[in-house]
Amino acid sequence: MTAGTDRTGRISVAVCTRNRPALLGRCLESLAGLRPAPLEVLVVDQSDGDESARIVQDATSRVPRLRRLATPTRGLSRARNAALGEANGEIVAFTDDDCLVPADWVGRVALAFERHPETAAVTGGSLPDPAWKPGRRILAATTWHPPEARLFRRKVDPSRVGGGLNLSIRKSWAARAGMFDPDLGPGGRFRGADDTDFIHRVLKAGGAILYDPEVIVFHLGWRDDASQTEVEFEYGHGIAAWALKMAAQGDFFPMGIALQVFASQGRRALGGILRRDRVAARTGRAYLSGLGRGVVAWVLAKGDGSERHAFAPKGIPHG
Repeated sequence: MTAGTDRTGRISVAVCTRNRPALLGRCLESLAGLRPAPLEVLVVDQSDGDESARIVQDATSRVPRLRRLATPTRGLSRARNAALGEANGEIVAFTDDDCLVPADWVGRVALAFERHPETAAVTGGSLPDPAWKPGRRILAATTWHPPEARLFRRKVDPSRVGGGLNLSIRKSWAARAGMFDPDLGPGGRFRGADDTDFIHRVLKAGGAILYDPEVIVFHLGWRDDASQTEVEFEYGHGIAAWALKMAAQGDFFPMGIALQVFASQGRRALGGILRRDRVAARTGRAYLSGLGRGVVAWVLAKGDGSERHAFAPKGIPHG
């Protein structure tokens, strides 16, 4: 067993998917090339049909220690929580089903934790798929790669730290800070900001998070303009609800972030209209609309008395 395998033997890779078998297949093909290999690759499948299950079955001969966890639940946060509960590794490295990973991805994740053993989580950058030629809007959405490494120890805007498409977590810190909030994220009541919320709570609980620019994934630019607008709407929706939830618990730091998003996207929308820049105008309007709808959704949830606690229970769930 090589030193690289020793490092990655603590890491479970997790991919959460729902009804995107073609994208999942490409993601798994990239995971098949990981050298050294992780302890396991876990696919949490919330799909309605069996096409994704067939994709996983077809990949088992190429992806070492690949297994599928089918769940009746819906929502990305629930899928991530299921992965944290099911994974055998000390560390769970998440990427999305519309991402490709380079061969050294999990090795670089392992090295980052080894060099910084105090870290609760490691994030990395996102670059567009080199084989894809997306338009300006999709290029911006698939690119996030600050050049310098940074170790975060205090609360900051989580968008400066990283995101869920390239997020590796010590399970012990997920238990300490609390799991992903099922009300946030795609498929949840408030539709976005699941990774934003999780990163904020880890930092708030005293965990350190390392951003390492050498830990990269390639984000497939498959969305069209309409679906990208929906993603931006959902992000604004989640940010607003997250800020209001945290404020209700006496933490007003996220409210400042939400106001910054409101101001920046307002400027983007107005500037786009004045410059006749449709890309900027559409993006700004999508975020602003999402922020507004997120506020309404949170108020209505409080009004009907059906809102749940902002965070999932602490501890790693099983089953």
